[in-house]
Amino acid sequence: MTETTHSETREMGVFETMYHCRAMRRLDTREVPEADLLKLVDAANQAPSGSNMQSGRWLIVRDPVVKQGLADLNRAGVEAYIGPMIDNPGSLPHQDQNKRLKMMKSVLWQMEHLHTIPALIIACMEFGVKADAAMMARGGGSIWPGIQNLLLAARALGLGAAPTTLALQDQAAVGEVLGLPETMGAFCLIPVGYPLGNFGPVTRKPLSEVMRFDRWQ
Repeated sequence: MTETTHSETREMGVFETMYHCRAMRRLDTREVPEADLLKLVDAANQAPSGSNMQSGRWLIVRDPVVKQGLADLNRAGVEAYIGPMIDNPGSLPHQDQNKRLKMMKSVLWQMEHLHTIPALIIACMEFGVKADAAMMARGGGSIWPGIQNLLLAARALGLGAAPTTLALQDQAAVGEVLGLPETMGAFCLIPVGYPLGNFGPVTRKPLSEVMRFDRWQ
């Protein structure tokens, strides 16, 4: 495994970081320095939010018991999501069957090892009143920019990360595991650690397929 040194990561430009920010699900058990974890959340906290309310809240989970509780919830979510596709993952125009199967296997690996990953970061929102489904639907625009900041910061520090929502389907159960007040909702779980694989460029659809000027047709 090739590690990125701090001197190298400081030299990464924002575009290089974005274009090489692969989803890394297979992560080492080696502890991540607390200073780096705080740096990730500080980067997330710089993101914009609706009306500048700054209602994003972040939990860094390292306690083995809490991680196991999240791992159990994640297993239920993954099995429900992937179960019907595992023997026939299909293909997409930009991702053949072998690549989709490889991706699914990495999700399953993460499911089996989530409790061993050194840090699980949970992105939440504080609503000030009891959170409901409508609030959660509206609140996403104020938390996902922070999540992307965190992912880019992780890449710049040589850390692997990949966002998932599969562990958070049962908000009541998540709240119990994390000790969340009823005014908070959990939006995303981001496992963070040193990658067991290699960073490299991401593969995306060309702009000609996803962009138009002024009108779509």
